[in-house]
Amino acid sequence: MSKNGKLGLPSHQKTISMPTSGEQNKTFYECLQMEKALDLRDNRGKRHDLSLILLGVVLALLRKRDGVLSSIHRSMVNTHSQLCEALGVENTGVISRPQLPNVLAKVNISLFSSLLFSHYGLKLSHSERKWFAADGKELCGSIAKGKKRGEALVQVVAHEDGSTVAQDFYNGRKQSEKPAIRKLLSHQGLLGQGLSLDALHMNPATLRAIAQAEGIFLVGLKKNQKELEADMRHLSLRRKPIAQDQTIEKGHGRLDIRHYEAFCVKNEYFDQRWLECGFTTLIKVKRERTLLKEGKTSSETAFFLSNEPSGQNQDLFQAVRGHWAVETNNHIRDVTLDEDRFRSSQKEIARSMASIRTLIVRILQTIRPPNLIAQIENYQDNFALLINDLRQIQFL
Repeated sequence: MSKNGKLGLPSHQKTISMPTSGEQNKTFYECLQMEKALDLRDNRGKRHDLSLILLGVVLALLRKRDGVLSSIHRSMVNTHSQLCEALGVENTGVISRPQLPNVLAKVNISLFSSLLFSHYGLKLSHSERKWFAADGKELCGSIAKGKKRGEALVQVVAHEDGSTVAQDFYNGRKQSEKPAIRKLLSHQGLLGQGLSLDALHMNPATLRAIAQAEGIFLVGLKKNQKELEADMRHLSLRRKPIAQDQTIEKGHGRLDIRHYEAFCVKNEYFDQRWLECGFTTLIKVKRERTLLKEGKTSSETAFFLSNEPSGQNQDLFQAVRGHWAVETNNHIRDVTLDEDRFRSSQKEIARSMASIRTLIVRILQTIRPPNLIAQIENYQDNFALLINDLRQIQFL
């Protein structure tokens, strides 16, 4: 089984890496232009160049204009002439502010996502599994006034580099994350890979599907499965671990020490509904965190169950660490790009913008700047630098 890479954005290198899969001889923008099914006409019958409009939105988000559609549109207006000159196309004017949401609402999300993941995706195989984290994320800006839920994004993120490899959407007021994740994993052929999941997905239907596809799961265990959690906690106190590990991380004003223990549970009793899941290993993680400035220390213990065969405990310890790749991905969306500040009551617009942000995160992970915020500020001040970087990664 392959080893997992570091979380989040890899360290900066002098030469920007090119995409390793997809349409090698075409840029992402060229692929977008060739997709005739994305052509649009507004109510007046005027045809819009959707590829150019979406490119304008992408550039706006890379220039820290997310959160408000009017701010995004102003960036499109202010950079349109430079963009047309860089692309060598005729400047026929930028789309109007009132028409922009109408166009975003008509984007074929499935087709757009297909282009994204085929161009910047990963090649999968059963002979060398990769680890992925599957999780859901509420699009807070889509929650209507007086409501508690709105549109939600489910995504599968690679432990190796934090890149999103598949995504889908569901309505949180009417649907649940659990079947949405199962559907995404099944449709994208990911059930046979290594999959880490939050405790919400400690569910027989989900784990059984992964086991039957000969995949490996690592799923959190909390009090939503009260009896199972109590049994495993008790087992970890009365048994000797079959493997142990420890990591020490210091940064951001804190010291984190994590103690890992693995226990064999292959021959333990499990309720009938769990039998086809094939539990073999229990992972116990105790994290001790010290805030260096205040000198305050806290600790917490987490449990995970897996069907990974014995002898792969170090891989499971690494997978626990790798699971936080999805949190790093969400941090970029929420904090760096202001995703939660973007409000739209139209689910189509919320989903279009979420898909574009997925593309933005992948662009940034491919460019690999040493400092995300600083790089985006550079793009605000230097449009030529932004265009040059997008050309280096075969986006333009």
